[in-house]
Amino acid sequence: MRYLAFLSLVTTLCAQPPAASQTNVYTYDPNGNRVLANQQSTAKGSAQQSVRNMNGRVAPLEQVEERVISEDSTGRVVEKLVRTYDGNGAALPPQRIRITERKEADGVKSIETQVYQGNINGGFSLTERTQALQRTAEGRVTIETQVARPTINGSLDTVEKKSSTITTAGEKVNSDTLVYRRDNNGSFYTAAREVKETDKKGGVTTENIANYISGERRELQLAAQTVSETTVRPDGSETRQVNVYGTGLAGRPDTGQPTLREQQIIEKNKTANGTVETLSVRRPAVDDPKNLGPAQKISEKVCTGPCT
Repeated sequence: MRYLAFLSLVTTLCAQPPAASQTNVYTYDPNGNRVLANQQSTAKGSAQQSVRNMNGRVAPLEQVEERVISEDSTGRVVEKLVRTYDGNGAALPPQRIRITERKEADGVKSIETQVYQGNINGGFSLTERTQALQRTAEGRVTIETQVARPTINGSLDTVEKKSSTITTAGEKVNSDTLVYRRDNNGSFYTAAREVKETDKKGGVTTENIANYISGERRELQLAAQTVSETTVRPDGSETRQVNVYGTGLAGRPDTGQPTLREQQIIEKNKTANGTVETLSVRRPAVDDPKNLGPAQKISEKVCTGPCT
């Protein structure tokens, strides 16, 4: 769903200062001209995203309002109202998301997320419920998640399960996530896996993420992998280089072996008003797939205010 990607931005609002921030994302046309692609603005309790449509007009895409229903030492309840718009900026039926967090006496943390979809009559119906249990013990965190959606007869049925283990040893953090989905016979099978390794030494952070998906025989196969290195300098600026691997390139047979598809170079610099982040990409040439071509600037992100 479109709101899920943007929801990660909104989730961080409680940790942000009350002052508003705005981010403009620019892309480059075939002639090298910088063009405004989308805008994001955040303030305490709200966030809004706008995009340039096919007519060249910047129209609203999504607006999120957040409010805390209740909060105490045992947990809190947060409600988000997500308003979405079509390509012309006309409002679509909204979504309401209710997140309930509870802290048990034994240290277990439970999070229940209920997603309600609005209709043209102004009502809401439950479309998804996610329940997660988080346990922490001696540098090890385990998270068990279940996702349920309505069936034909209206009752909720579990359609996906997720099991995550996160271990921390000094500056090293490893996580392993398995995703199980229900097949047509009602049985759960291992559909996907993500293995993530992060290590930090001085001002350099390396990250290796491998993604696996279920093949024809339901055996997990490597589908994609990213290896990144982020260097933070004393002045607060940083450079991130990401190598993106896949098991095949467009127009070429899939050998099953990881192949370098592209290299992303992200430069982030602080300014007097916020930050500027540029994204450049190097890709293999068609006639020379083993070597990367020159870097091409893809986008520029300009943030003003309390940027993260």
